[in-house]
Amino acid sequence: MQTQWPDSNLVDSSFGPDGPAPDDLVSPSEVYHEASKLRLPDRPLYAWIAHVNTSPEVRQTISRPLTHLRGAPTVELPRVAPTTARSFRSILEGRRSGRDYSGVPIGLEALGSLLYLGDGIVVRMDMGGGATWGLRTAPSGGGLYPIELYCIVLNALGVPPGVYLYAASTHRLECVRAGDVTEELVDAVPAQAEMVRSAGVCIVMSAVMPRIKFKYGERGYRFALLEAGHIAQNLLLAAEAQGLSGVAIGGFMDDPLNRLLGLDGVDEAALYAVMVGTPSPT
Repeated sequence: MQTQWPDSNLVDSSFGPDGPAPDDLVSPSEVYHEASKLRLPDRPLYAWIAHVNTSPEVRQTISRPLTHLRGAPTVELPRVAPTTARSFRSILEGRRSGRDYSGVPIGLEALGSLLYLGDGIVVRMDMGGGATWGLRTAPSGGGLYPIELYCIVLNALGVPPGVYLYAASTHRLECVRAGDVTEELVDAVPAQAEMVRSAGVCIVMSAVMPRIKFKYGERGYRFALLEAGHIAQNLLLAAEAQGLSGVAIGGFMDDPLNRLLGLDGVDEAALYAVMVGTPSPT
């Protein structure tokens, strides 16, 4: 049976009371998708990628894709992860988005495990020529690791409230800003105010755009988005394995969240977030 589509003249296709019809607009997402396609004739890009992959000087630099806050107060995180008797399959099947938190603080061991399993360095590999890569729990295009993890601590044992950068190379938190920022986070996620006020931490994934785009051009933004998704799933599964509750957040207000983290929103910008808390008793 052939599908009968409604006559487009009978369908209200405006975006609002006085909004333009889609035919009158050029979709920015479609333009970006077209501009970031890889094509066989893109020989200069392929030649540049080959140069980056083979230049000892470039490889030495890009094998250390890390941000550090020199002189910032730090919090050492335990490396021992809480054990779980659950199978990987049961963790996958049991994961659900959780927004109802008890307000009980998250333990320091649980927080350390969450960040390590989310995007921690698990092995260091000597690639020759002075380049040593710190390989992580999530894949990254070209091993450039443009994603940084900012941990907004709301209610955690052993960590004062504040905004922290997760330093994967040392497995510690570096303080970006001390103090309770709960209400500022509510401003950035206004539809989830009650959830924010009862959560333990909010882990925000930002992308350092020059770190990925210098090699891959416009395609690099796609890679950054994909990497953030890999890390978010790691965080959610790590939370589930430890009896915590988590939810991925994409519907945040960009500018308030970037200001909260101290990011310019251009060279580095927030892409994704995961809220984690101790679940309320059912």
